[in-house]
Order: sequence, then C-alpha cells, then structure tokens
Amino acid sequence: MANRKFKDCDGDTWTEYEPGMLRLTERATGDDRYMGAEMSVEDAQVVHGLLTEIRPDVDIRGLLADVLEDMATSVGGYTSYGDEMTQEIGYRMREVFADKARELRTESI
Repeated sequence: MANRKFKDCDGDTWTEYEPGMLRLTERATGDDRYMGAEMSVEDAQVVHGLLTEIRPDVDIRGLLADVLEDMATSVGGYTSYGDEMTQEIGYRMREVFADKARELRTESI
C-alpha cells in the first residue's frame, strides 16, 4: 500500500488507506474534529474541493525558487527605463523575488 497523501482546499491532509479511499489524518487548524473520517477520493473532492497530492519526491521549494528567480529577472527589465519611481519599484521587486528564492534554497524544512 502506497499511503499516498493529499491536501484539500482547507489544507487538511488525507491519507489513502486503500486504493480510492481516503482517511482524514491531519487538520490544518490543529484540532482533531472529524479526524479519522473516511470517504472515497471522488466524495472528498466534491465535499472538500480539489485534492493536491503531496509528493515528497518532488522538490517544491526548489521549483518555487526557480520561478521566483525568473520573476526577478523579468522585473529587472523595469530598472533600465521609465521614470525614477518605476525604476525604484523594479529594483525593489527584483530584490524581494531574489531574496525569497534565496530563502527557499537555504532554509531547512
């Protein structure tokens, strides 16, 4: 059994305990109300919104850092033309995106 995990639209975690069947195993709010509730994948999506599989084999932080670095590069174009305010906004946005990308790459989980 793979014990795949999914997040619902509220951030709650559901664990597949048999193919096509899920059990609520963690609440985003920290409370234990409805813990252990079981339903099919289809029913969970109807009741709790689109489910997103939690994939520990995918480096989400690295992918997000790549996107932020691309955004920083794109915003950099605004630093070379326009009035001073536009240039300053471009510099600041580039710094924010680059700093967040660096944080994602260096912070421990």
